[in-house]
Amino acid sequence: MEYWEVTKQRAQLTLPVWTQFTPTMKIGSTGAAELEQYVQAFEPLVQQRMAAQDIADAAYCTAQDSLLKMKLIGTKVPTIIEAMLGENEPLMADMNELYRNVPRTEASILRRARELYPLWVRANTMLAAVTPAQSPVTRVLGGVAFTAAMLKSLLDGYADLVKDTCDTQEALDAKRTALRALDRQVDQINKRWYKAAKASFDEGSDAYAALENIPSEGGTPAPETIEIASVTQGGQDGLQVLIAYVAGGGDHATAKLVKWQVAGVDVDFAHSAPLDASGNALGPFVVGQTVKVITEVSNSVATRTTARRTITLQTPIV
Repeated sequence: MEYWEVTKQRAQLTLPVWTQFTPTMKIGSTGAAELEQYVQAFEPLVQQRMAAQDIADAAYCTAQDSLLKMKLIGTKVPTIIEAMLGENEPLMADMNELYRNVPRTEASILRRARELYPLWVRANTMLAAVTPAQSPVTRVLGGVAFTAAMLKSLLDGYADLVKDTCDTQEALDAKRTALRALDRQVDQINKRWYKAAKASFDEGSDAYAALENIPSEGGTPAPETIEIASVTQGGQDGLQVLIAYVAGGGDHATAKLVKWQVAGVDVDFAHSAPLDASGNALGPFVVGQTVKVITEVSNSVATRTTARRTITLQTPIV
């Protein structure tokens, strides 16, 4: 269960007892009718958060795909140019300068791509000038033959992709905040009503006995969830789902799993593997399959899950 499901379930168990035994009691300005409205408000907020999560994940993957393309182009195309035009000393001198920057980080990948573009254009001009004229240099990635002009388009469009990633993450954060706020509000109402009701009823009464059906906190704490930071495609043949986790989490858990299902194939999260805090690689899967992923932590008290994350496998970029 997600955190909000625990709160919602407790509220649903509280409502009939509140209505039957303390129909006029108010917690602040909240009565049983208002609590029921809050319970009904959970599902729309959850759906909004899920939709925002899918949009944010898609934007992140698009930006990462673009960066990966630039990294591979920046690594492979210079080798092709060097092999075809190695006798051109001025060009090779500039190529040697290019090689000084190793494309590992976002900044170094972008720098390599910027420096490569004019060299690629020069190389194409030289190839066209030989007799017989040779075709411009291209490099196939994911079934697409990339040209120098396409590299420039990747560079020009990357800033917009980063902005989309930031904008969609901001929208997601707003939906998460709204759901968390409702959860805190209902949780406090649940606990305050329970405290007041327990003090109002005598032991042995029907009302006091009814409270036993409402879960209360105490003893061993429930486990803390381990949140998913990102879900991307890569790994073996470019067809694995790579999971990265937010640092921390998992306190009080005796079991930690990553679970997944393939949409249209599995009824539920039928597959699981031990959660590795450094990251998990699931699959490989098939192009076109949609994979949904959650984490699950448990102990003797409870089982907790995270919101599901979704990725659809694309043609690998290799």
